[in-house]
Amino acid sequence: MRDFKILPEIADDLAEAANWYDEKGYLGLGDRFIQTFYSYIPHIIENGDIYRTVYSDFRKILLQPFPYFVFYRYHGDLLMVTLVIGAAKRPALIRRFLRSLK
Repeated sequence: MRDFKILPEIADDLAEAANWYDEKGYLGLGDRFIQTFYSYIPHIIENGDIYRTVYSDFRKILLQPFPYFVFYRYHGDLLMVTLVIGAAKRPALIRRFLRSLK
């Protein structure tokens, strides 16, 4: 199994999105969002290299059924989850966030 790391800032991204889903959707939907994120981690670890590079060395996967992207990249044998962001965000904004993580 490949080593992986989730940046600490991801916890803030997840909490913000979960709170939004609990407020705008229904109570408990935020928990479902967080569960979905963590359920994708084993898939990313095992199969992350099948997804194409979308910016520099970052790859992304959509957290279905939620409209959120998870961006990640490899540092040698280490897979690093670097950003969780709404898919509706402007591409230029996403690139700016990713550029700041280089």
